[in-house]
Amino acid sequence: MTPTLTSTRDYLAAQISDNGSIELRHQIGERWTTGWFDDLDRLVRQVDRLRDRGNLFTSLNGPKPRHVGNGMTGSPICNGDVAWVTRIPFDFDPCRPTGVSSTADELKAALGRRDALVAMLRKLDWPIPLHGLSGNGYHAVYRVRLPSNDETTEMFRSIYSGLAAEFADDEVDFDRSVKNPGRIFRLYGTRNRKGPDTPERPHRDSACWIPAPWRQVERRLVEDLANFYARRSTPAVTSSEPRQAGPRIGGKGDYTTLDVVAWLTAHGLYRHAVDSTTHSVWCPWRDGHSTPHGRTGAVVFVNPGRWPGFHCHHGSCAGRTIADVVASLGDADAYCTAAFQGGRSHV
Repeated sequence: MTPTLTSTRDYLAAQISDNGSIELRHQIGERWTTGWFDDLDRLVRQVDRLRDRGNLFTSLNGPKPRHVGNGMTGSPICNGDVAWVTRIPFDFDPCRPTGVSSTADELKAALGRRDALVAMLRKLDWPIPLHGLSGNGYHAVYRVRLPSNDETTEMFRSIYSGLAAEFADDEVDFDRSVKNPGRIFRLYGTRNRKGPDTPERPHRDSACWIPAPWRQVERRLVEDLANFYARRSTPAVTSSEPRQAGPRIGGKGDYTTLDVVAWLTAHGLYRHAVDSTTHSVWCPWRDGHSTPHGRTGAVVFVNPGRWPGFHCHHGSCAGRTIADVVASLGDADAYCTAAFQGGRSHV
């Protein structure tokens, strides 16, 4: 059963309830105007006056005490104006040419990635979030109440960096900039007018669904997720113990001459060139990735005169090198242009 979409008025009521006052920002071309509101009726009337032209956005988090004129006057919110972080927004946007709306297929890819994140966080006991459509991408927005300070900033930095490594690639982008407390967000229920309005890339109405109840994320859950990604990104302390060797490669090919593009193409793993030395590929172990979308980015690097390099962004593949790929696929020798002469090394 499809849930009933939340009206713009009800969304704004939740914002005012949690934040006291909110900024409404209107954009037409290069012109931006700002207003501050704590009166829901006056805010809704202003939205109705502006919604048929340009784009509308609102602040997300709770500001410090300030003058509220309930009209289009005042200064735009910035990070230093925020007292309380009340929203954790996660934003998935399809990778596409700059300045245009998304196609239906691009939107579908972003939806799958958003839903995969929500499913992962549900397993970690996070509550059901607001589900949002910006018009060009998909959102998951969680309620929270955390002081806007250096500790919260550092937690968010770890979380957003970690989730970007898990969920972003060259098909769908995970927007890390929305972690900033002064960030504005699309006003749900209003039209996203980005670029030309075409049949393939149309302007769409944004929309959201708020669960009942929309529970706050407990602070400990935010801390646990931040600590998990902070530990993952911290290099291991160097030990006096010898480093465990990777797979022993005993083939007949000289892997400094390996045609890695032809090799991975033959296995259905090659995607496309990123630049002259870097290639986007499917990870050979993607079926075992914990994230359901199964499309965590992997790349190979061509190093003339040396073995190719391999890196998968997914945490379960940490430490895997091209030697692991050679051992897994088993036929790299056939794609080498010279035979091995001695001193096997992939460093």
